[in-house]
Amino acid sequence: MAYQRGSWPVFAASVAALAIPLITQDAYILQLLNIAILNGIVVLGLNFVTGWAGQINFGQAAFYGLGAYTTAIATKSGLPWITTPVLSAIVVIVASLALGLPTMRLRTYYLAMTTIGFGEIIRLVIVHWEPVTGGTSGLRAIPGISLFGFGPEGQVQHYYILIVALAFAVLIAARVRHSALGRAMIATRDSEIAAEQSGVDTTRTKLIAFMVGAVYAGLAGCLYASSIRFISPDSFSGTQAILLMTMLIVGGMGSIAGCVFGAVALTILPEALRFMGQWYLVLYGLGVIAVIALAPGGLASIATQLRTRRAGVR
Repeated sequence: MAYQRGSWPVFAASVAALAIPLITQDAYILQLLNIAILNGIVVLGLNFVTGWAGQINFGQAAFYGLGAYTTAIATKSGLPWITTPVLSAIVVIVASLALGLPTMRLRTYYLAMTTIGFGEIIRLVIVHWEPVTGGTSGLRAIPGISLFGFGPEGQVQHYYILIVALAFAVLIAARVRHSALGRAMIATRDSEIAAEQSGVDTTRTKLIAFMVGAVYAGLAGCLYASSIRFISPDSFSGTQAILLMTMLIVGGMGSIAGCVFGAVALTILPEALRFMGQWYLVLYGLGVIAVIALAPGGLASIATQLRTRRAGVR
């Protein structure tokens, strides 16, 4: 019974997500939801290293961009789409190891500054390697998803493909969370000294978390390039890195459901407030501050608080 009570919100959210295309087939709304789903996958990856391993990482947008540009360049060069997820994963793994091996011994703000620098390096490479990346103009007419001859048409089919990808991402994250690796990440976050005394190789654990999170971002970038079919450096800038971190904090660090809720909420909210003109940024900022102040555990903690209060009343 406890499992059923705890899982019904997830079940309800899943049913609602599957029913959205039946309610509306507006291309703009569905594309916005597609971007929200992709952001959810990227934030789930960020949760590995920041929410569970406790390391501040502002390089997630750079890995997102590496996956997108790898896919765009490969498919525009004539490679079949089926190879691009593998290529994207290889590129981000190499990049994460190149960044993580010398930096995972750093802590707190030093690691944060290093990842900010890494993100800026990737952005500058994308901007100035114009013959390959298109520079500030980006890359257009990127070939779409094509799997065994099947290519989705329209936002509805893309939506369902991305929903399936998000479901797999959530499932894998849940399995990792309850594995020995997941427990090692949590122990490292809570106290590195205590974790090391218990036999946890904290440097190795942080590096694996960093690498897994990068793979999540790289694969999301692959899907982004193939579904949106246009990419530019602005989509993977330092501003985007901060937004991804904000999504994690607002949704709830360490919570799988919170990652998805935070990503969806902060992707849709700015568009929903566009009617306010420039004032929408004020209300948007106040809303983020209110969530952080009133629910320090993020949106995911609100449901927990409600269940606790209901149990207390009973």
